[in-house]
Formats: sequence, structure tokens, C-alpha cells
Amino acid sequence: MPVFAVTYHYGPDTDTRMEHRPAHRQWQAEMNEAGTILASGPLDNDPQPGGLLILSAADRAEVEGHLAADPYASLGVIESTDIREWTPVFGPFAQG
Repeated sequence: MPVFAVTYHYGPDTDTRMEHRPAHRQWQAEMNEAGTILASGPLDNDPQPGGLLILSAADRAEVEGHLAADPYASLGVIESTDIREWTPVFGPFAQG
């Protein structure tokens, strides 16, 4: 199944984002247990705070559907999202 690298770029409303971080992390944990999120974590604040998610999905539309269920999506704390199909050659996500 294809692998996608998703980058979140967070907006300036840090208070709302931090308040709802537990729900966001719970969503990530559930997606990880289901085998959809392979890895995730925050990016540093330079030049802008964000997050990186590595997902396994059939196609971009499926990724977009999963991201729409992230509690952060409905709160408006994500300023922009980049979704790119990724072909891991080495490491735990490489598919031979």
C-alpha cells in the first residue's frame, strides 16, 4: 500500500492547539493501532510550528479523509497541509 508524508503547518492559535492536543494525540494513537499512521510527531518551530505524519493509505483521497477526522482539522489550528506520496527505500517503512 502506498505511503504518504503529511506535513501540518500550524497557525498562531497555540492555546487552542495545546488545549486540544490530548484529543489529537488520541486520534493519532487510534490511527497507529489501526496501521494507518506509521509514525508521527511535532516539528520544531523554525520557521513555523508543525507536525509530520507518515500514513499508509490506498490513495490521496483516503489520506484526506483520515485527516478530516483529526480533531485539529475542525478547530482551524492547521494553517496548511502538504500531502505527498513517499517511496521509502530503506528503513522500517520500505516495501522491499
